Amino acid sequence: MTIDMSQFHQVFFDEAEEHLATMESLLLAMDVAQPEQEDLHAIFRAAHSIKGGAATFGFAEMAELTHVLENLLDRVRKGAMELTAQMVDAFLQAKDALQAMLVAYKNGEALDGERRGEIQRRLEEMEGRAAEISVPASAQETIQAAESLWTLFLELTPAAGQDIHSLLANLAAQGDLTIVQEGRLDDELPWVAVFTSSLAADEVAESLAFSLSPEQFRVSVDRCGEGGDEYGFFLPDDRVEPGARGVAGGVSYVDEDGGFGLFEPLPGLHAPGEDAGSQRLAQMESDGSFGLFEPLTAPGKGDAKDLEGDGFGLFGGAPGVGVEKAPDAASSEAKPAAPARPQPDKGAAAGENSIRVNIEKVDMLLNLVGELVITQSMLMQSGSALDPVEHERLLNGISSLQRNSRELQEAVMSIRMTPIAFVFNRFPRVVRDLAGKLGKQIDLKMVGENTELDKGFIEKLSDPLTHLVRNSLDHGIEPPDARVAKGKSPAGRLTLRAFHQGGSIVIEVSDDGAGLSRERILAKARERDMPVSDNMSDAEVWGLIFEAGFSTAAEVTDVSGRGVGMDVVKRNIQNMGGRIEIDSMADVGTTMSIRLPLTLAIMDGMSVRVGHEIYVLPLGFILESLQPEPAAIKTVAGRGEVVHIRGEYLPIVALGRYFNVGTARQRADEGILVIVEASGARVALLVDDLIGQQQFVVKNLETNYRKVDGLSGATILGDGQVALILDISTIARSNSGPRGSAAQMAAAAE
Repeated sequence: MTIDMSQFHQVFFDEAEEHLATMESLLLAMDVAQPEQEDLHAIFRAAHSIKGGAATFGFAEMAELTHVLENLLDRVRKGAMELTAQMVDAFLQAKDALQAMLVAYKNGEALDGERRGEIQRRLEEMEGRAAEISVPASAQETIQAAESLWTLFLELTPAAGQDIHSLLANLAAQGDLTIVQEGRLDDELPWVAVFTSSLAADEVAESLAFSLSPEQFRVSVDRCGEGGDEYGFFLPDDRVEPGARGVAGGVSYVDEDGGFGLFEPLPGLHAPGEDAGSQRLAQMESDGSFGLFEPLTAPGKGDAKDLEGDGFGLFGGAPGVGVEKAPDAASSEAKPAAPARPQPDKGAAAGENSIRVNIEKVDMLLNLVGELVITQSMLMQSGSALDPVEHERLLNGISSLQRNSRELQEAVMSIRMTPIAFVFNRFPRVVRDLAGKLGKQIDLKMVGENTELDKGFIEKLSDPLTHLVRNSLDHGIEPPDARVAKGKSPAGRLTLRAFHQGGSIVIEVSDDGAGLSRERILAKARERDMPVSDNMSDAEVWGLIFEAGFSTAAEVTDVSGRGVGMDVVKRNIQNMGGRIEIDSMADVGTTMSIRLPLTLAIMDGMSVRVGHEIYVLPLGFILESLQPEPAAIKTVAGRGEVVHIRGEYLPIVALGRYFNVGTARQRADEGILVIVEASGARVALLVDDLIGQQQFVVKNLETNYRKVDGLSGATILGDGQVALILDISTIARSNSGPRGSAAQMAAAAE
């Protein structure tokens, strides 16, 4: 019986995507003139890990392309080749090809062999051209070392059912493999093979670690027979653990004393050429340290008093305290410096503290927590009618349940919160490619990448932000010569910024370009017979660009100019419960601001009564509530009612008439007006009563019923009653016509 390796494919896909993202981010941030050596090493390690995994799981085409990429990266990081901008472009194209291959493998689709072959040939040509260029003698030694072959001895002990033959076949495809001994499970006899290739021992160990656990294999380096009684096969100091790297050619050798490569050998335990194991064993037996402690240096005569004092040699002298007797010459000799210990890999530690969980499971957990919150609200409402003295313990238990439910709700909500860096990190590549195509110089700045928002927004934000960024690059930022003529820097600045404000998250796309042209927008609107006037405010004029098919571009390009996109951007933002605003100034720049709720699952709201119905108003849209004086209410013939508040007339929307609730109050002076603002417009909603403010669990109305204009969802109250959540943006937009103009007519009449 063989093990189905496809069950591990998803792990490889996830890790490969992380490696590709790392490669792209490092390449985009790299200074071609003076690249950081550690960044080059990190890019090489990412490519090498992808190659090893692809070869192990039989993805030969990906392994082949990554091998060519890895060779080129290896020469660059070792100084044999000089990094150029053309190389960075080729590396990024190779990353795109690997990403496409990964998607094809994941979906079981056919590979684009033509694209892969073209990129592979380009990488090989770069490597070939560099090989023809003479290099300094110091670099020549580096190249020879990089191209040297390694002879490794492999000892494999697979478990029952593991497909050892496929593993050996993958190794044979990467070098010369000779089977010395075939393993037998009955006799506990391991497989022994000799493997010669350009792969170092740690690279082979990493490849083997995909299929075998560390205790099931052993990799040793051939040193031409030097050593003890191993006859050139398994040298005690040449075992290699997967992923272990040290000072000897990038390989960390593991001693036979059981340290497993975690501890460095004690200094001075054996001389070169002596048998390391026997010397170490003699030392451990003589001092009783068993290799765990470093031997104390022999104290001089003057030190005896110190050792017998209160410190017993465990504590150093206090600062500023003099020594009674000067040390002798032997004790004053310089001690050898302690070997530097490698710092722990914080990234690896962080990875060990995280797990991959399907988002559907998190949504299910969040839904159950929401049901728990609803149940807790029901208990609170029922308990409010009980005698607090007679049912003290029950009410205390309900109070504890409320507190624990709130903490559990916040903890589960934090699981869904994801840094917006997952969206921002894709834009350095977009800006780089598009700036090159447009012939513009762009400096991208990202602020607030660690700002967290709901996981559900991450996927939905990508397209709107991409369109806003492309618009800023194409329409906003001028070409270098035009910027210089205006006294600006030739390089334009594009800023992506995210921050929390109240109960919302704000995402801004800002540029220091030419800004929006009020005259061009109005002229284009008149060409399309849109009802506009010169008295419109700037905010109203900027809002025209969100109309379907609206574009002020002089010509249509593959970047923009078709008038398709900004209306979709606005609609997508509104579907997420948010809104978009524009602030622009000529020759200063433009800022597009997206304001979203922190989460789609739970919201703060104000519950109101309209007749016998209860509605919920999202708290982020509410400005104030008031009971108007009769004199403040004005009626515009054929237009509806408006209310005069602090010198401004606002249209009144009676929710009873809007939702056809017959028992609702119809007179504005008899009810309560709730002033709300959405989409740049303010309206007054007429309700009967304000019930209270609390958190509500949002239920999708379309999933359980159908889409209803003016409603964005539903929630369940503490008494089990269903309350509908108002879509303030839709209500405000529906009253921007005749009723909206009523306020303007009332103001003009005054």
